[in-house]
Amino acid sequence: MGKEVFVLGVGMMPIGKQKKLCIGRMGAASLTKAIEDAGLELDDVSALYTGNMMAGQLCSQQLVATIVSNYAGLTGVETITAEGACGSGAAAARMGYMAVASGCHKIVGVCGVEKMTHRDKEITTQALATASYRGTESGKGETFLTLNAQLMKRYMSTYNIPSERFSGFSINAHKNALSGPHAMLKKPVVADDYNASRIICEPLRLLDAPPICDGAASIILGNKDMAKSCINSGIPVTKILASSVASDELALAQRKNVVRLASAEVSSNRAYSAAGIGPKHIDIFEPHDAYTIMTALSLEAAGFAEHGTGTEFSSEQKIGLQGELPICTFGGLKARGHPVGATGIYQIAECFLQLTQRAGENQVHNACIGMTQNFSGAASVAFTNILEAC
Repeated sequence: MGKEVFVLGVGMMPIGKQKKLCIGRMGAASLTKAIEDAGLELDDVSALYTGNMMAGQLCSQQLVATIVSNYAGLTGVETITAEGACGSGAAAARMGYMAVASGCHKIVGVCGVEKMTHRDKEITTQALATASYRGTESGKGETFLTLNAQLMKRYMSTYNIPSERFSGFSINAHKNALSGPHAMLKKPVVADDYNASRIICEPLRLLDAPPICDGAASIILGNKDMAKSCINSGIPVTKILASSVASDELALAQRKNVVRLASAEVSSNRAYSAAGIGPKHIDIFEPHDAYTIMTALSLEAAGFAEHGTGTEFSSEQKIGLQGELPICTFGGLKARGHPVGATGIYQIAECFLQLTQRAGENQVHNACIGMTQNFSGAASVAFTNILEAC
């Protein structure tokens, strides 16, 4: 059993198009905010773990953690860049968690950053596709749009579900993004909008998919002594009850059951076991809703819905901010935006804001325990974190 780990502060940049800032400055801006939010100084942070997927391909820049630390003014600290495709942010958070839990560090910074909008859409799409299996997927022209379309089509045929049943997930995400200060898509969506949106890859519609965007978010993790110090200074913190990771076949065709996210099921169950709780104890859930089909599959994999019934939970009464299980509370990947290497950190930061009662108009009443789940590829790897208010 390792040492207890706490989230001490968070910092997020608004998601959108960052034309003026390079990837290093973007990450540094969010990291500086997080350090200030925790009431700390630069010298208090002894390591920086940074999640990024595509800087080497799209920005001709590797060693992202180091360049972020340089711009932030961190000198001589341990810097490691985590690459886990769209789960890179959560991979970095996992590194940070283990660094503190092991006792190697008292306080660490964790950053997630991605810059995509400056490149041609086709180039970005191809870069994203490298998170699939080249032998039978990306090397054969598949993209995550086509792969998620295949998943949605299989799900619909397996459970006899019409595509309209997915609309509630998109509607909920866009509604929450309207009042999310860092969210990208601030346009309300109703069922008629969803049904009228163009089909981009049968059966996926435009309103099933997330935008290409830029973003950076950071969190500060610390041990129990550091958490007590923050609390004594009037700074709210949250405890990480569980951090878990599980993997599956990279190629969809090699999976035993393509409409069940095995990695997410295993990762969720490991997290529940470590935290000593179950799905019924979760007050908010931030899923990897890169496409609406993933929202349904995530709800099922995490134990909130029976297999084949995920879309039955797409109503406001079920998943709205005042619903039974609020999800995507600031818009999720769908409407907050999905700057892939940063997404896992945005999720944890948003969960932190909810549990510390700092979510403003998006606040979920009496939220005490929150869960985040970030995927690499089409849930080839699933990272799950459970946080608790202190």
